[in-house]
Amino acid sequence: MKSKIFTIFFFLSTVLVAETNDYIISVLTIGPGNSLSDSFGHSAIRVQDKSKNYDLVFNYGVYDFNDPNFYTNFIKGYLNYNLGVSYYEDFKSSYISNNRSIKEQVILFPEKLNKKIVDRLIFNSKPENKNYLYDYFSNNCSTIIKDIIEESLIEHDYRNDYSVENKSKNTYRNLIYENINKNSWGSLGIDICLGSYIDQEIDVKKNTFLPEYLFEYLNSSYYKHPDLNNNIKLVKKINFINYENKEFQNLSSNTLFYSPLFIFIILSSFLLFISIRNLNNKSVQLILQSTHIITSVIGFLLLFLWFFTDHYTSAYNYNLLWANPLNIILIFKSINKKWKIALLKLLLLSLALIVLHSITNVQVFNISLYPFFIFLTFRYYQLIKNY
Repeated sequence: MKSKIFTIFFFLSTVLVAETNDYIISVLTIGPGNSLSDSFGHSAIRVQDKSKNYDLVFNYGVYDFNDPNFYTNFIKGYLNYNLGVSYYEDFKSSYISNNRSIKEQVILFPEKLNKKIVDRLIFNSKPENKNYLYDYFSNNCSTIIKDIIEESLIEHDYRNDYSVENKSKNTYRNLIYENINKNSWGSLGIDICLGSYIDQEIDVKKNTFLPEYLFEYLNSSYYKHPDLNNNIKLVKKINFINYENKEFQNLSSNTLFYSPLFIFIILSSFLLFISIRNLNNKSVQLILQSTHIITSVIGFLLLFLWFFTDHYTSAYNYNLLWANPLNIILIFKSINKKWKIALLKLLLLSLALIVLHSITNVQVFNISLYPFFIFLTFRYYQLIKNY
């Protein structure tokens, strides 16, 4: 592996610095895979030089799990990724082996721009420059490519006719749901950890954080030819590589009996049943009290993500309406009952606000949580009566 990396950088430091107008630059769009991290697809830039006989891929979105600080930085929101470089054949083979589709858009830049773009990629791929702070929605493998193209063509009256026919509200969460089913464990984790930021309506241009939408965006782009003064389509042609009949099993295809909604219906029904029976049994009471502990722990986690990390998408997270850190108070017998009743009324009001927030689209709550909300409503009402 190290020898390959050395060879690639040898190319970058020798062959690529030579003056040439034989560059062919294209954008590669990789189809979704089966895992959560692969379910949104991937984008990369391919650079060919026929006269010098090289074919490389510049790949934004590479991360090193072996970095001793990787997981600590990831939790804090310091997502240190880097620009990787690989041979096109190796890059292509790795995705074909995983049955991932590949679409290639050959980009028609003005000749003088080809070398400028390649020089920029070479500069960014150097060890001292390759690292960057990754962002899921604004600085990922797809948006960086869009920015490079737009910035390169800014003096050529770059425009596009990109539009999306979508009757639903255009938000990051809705776009996520296009790749991950609402009733999946991956979607549940995202919906709990990410707050109302991703429910704000966004301009369709921001859809390009998803590689498939970048593909459509580039197809709608054009610029003025510097000599002919007429509009030129940015994408010269499209090549479909390993594309026919390629389907993926995304996280939407959970078996019914393992889906979050089914599990929460069973779990909430059980909790509701033992609550209604109101059995004065230590084991039963321990189970019911554990729900207060679990929701409290989740609440502390959400507060940590909001206030103590750089994950800005975790701010203003109204999952705190049901995962309230103060729930832990309910398990202590020494707390005054009047204080507990006041807290329980506040928790009931919070559950009512969940309905209001959902109706007004302030924040979408995962569909599988609603059976649990019903249980919590009954539980809090029951405790008020008991006190």
